[in-house]
Amino acid sequence: MPKAWGRFMSKSVEPTLLPRAPYPLGYAEATTSTQTVAAPLLAGASLALLGVLIVEGEKHFKWPEVTLLLVLTASIALIATIQIGANARQYLYNEETIRAWYGESAKATRDWEERSEHFGEWTIRVRRAVIAFNTGTMLLTLAVTSALLPRDNGDVVRWISVGLALAGAVVEAWWIYRLSQETYEPPDPKPTPKSLDGGTD
Repeated sequence: MPKAWGRFMSKSVEPTLLPRAPYPLGYAEATTSTQTVAAPLLAGASLALLGVLIVEGEKHFKWPEVTLLLVLTASIALIATIQIGANARQYLYNEETIRAWYGESAKATRDWEERSEHFGEWTIRVRRAVIAFNTGTMLLTLAVTSALLPRDNGDVVRWISVGLALAGAVVEAWWIYRLSQETYEPPDPKPTPKSLDGGTD
């Protein structure tokens, strides 16, 4: 048990679980895979589409300039996802990491006490990365919507495809709004222990 927890615990006192863990517990792995696998792949696809637009845009797309702008901004957002996610990851670590570097030294105790603050920083930054990723996918979906616009307004099947792509972009926009409204309240670094028997220490 970490020594830093000792001052929060005594006989007949309920243990306090600090620092907080990701919720759900797989959230850290999920966001990491998004930022290291999905975002790079989508950014690469966006850049490839950018090349196609520059060369063939006038021939095959109704609004090539609009599509080009959407693809470019999507690429920027997806690349930002990778950078923000890498920056956030430095603030997420566990007890084993602290012990591996510092053992049982005083430095290890201080780092363990600071982990809740670092976890809060990770939570804030990784959410920014998630929002950047969803923004990138929304912009990419809008770019696909723009690219699907038919030159002949009578192409019903093409308009159905446009509607489906646009619906996907709307869902992404709603998800981004929901994420932006979430707030993170850091845990109290010095919580008041609660007695198990209702009495005093």
